[in-house]
Amino acid sequence: MRLVVTGSEGNIGRRLRAVFPDVVGIDVRRGADIVADLGALDYTRRFVDETLRSADGVVHLATSADPDASDDQHWQAVANAARLVAACAHVGVPRLVIASSDWAEPKNGLPINAYGHSKRVMEALAAMYALAPGRHAVALRVGWVPGSADELAAAPDWLLANHWDDARLTAEFSRALGIGA
Repeated sequence: MRLVVTGSEGNIGRRLRAVFPDVVGIDVRRGADIVADLGALDYTRRFVDETLRSADGVVHLATSADPDASDDQHWQAVANAARLVAACAHVGVPRLVIASSDWAEPKNGLPINAYGHSKRVMEALAAMYALAPGRHAVALRVGWVPGSADELAAAPDWLLANHWDDARLTAEFSRALGIGA
C-alpha cells in the first residue's frame, strides 16, 4: 500500500515510516520526501498532485501535539487539514486517516480547549470525506506515544493508562487504513 504521511518526521510519523514500506513523507523538517509547510504547499504542483493521485491512503499527522499551544497554532492546524482533505478529495484518494486525540472529548472533568475543538473539526472533516462513494476516512484518537524510553519511565499513571506502544500504534493505523481488515 502506497501511503502519504504528513508530519512524517515527527514522533509518530517516523514510526509509521519504519513499519509501512512505501511511504512518501511530507514535513517541514529535512528528511521528508516533500519538505513543505502544509499551509503553503501547492497541491496542484505536478509532483505533489501525482503523489496524491498515486496514493492508496493519506495519514495526516502534521498538527501540533501540544494541547497548550497557542490558539493560532490550532486554527492553522484546522486550515491545513481542510486544505489537505480538499486536495485528497480532488484527486480521489481512497483512504484517509486523520490523527485526533482524546482531548476532543476530555475526561476527568477537564474543559475542552482550542486543541480539543481543533480535533473535533478534524473528526468532522474525516466524516465529511467518507460521505463520497469509494472513500474511506477515519479520525483516529491516538493514545500517548512517548518520544523516548525516558519519557515512558517518568510518566504518571494517568498518562501510562493511554500509552500506545509501537505494536498498538501499528495495529491501530493498519485497522484505520483497512489493512488486513
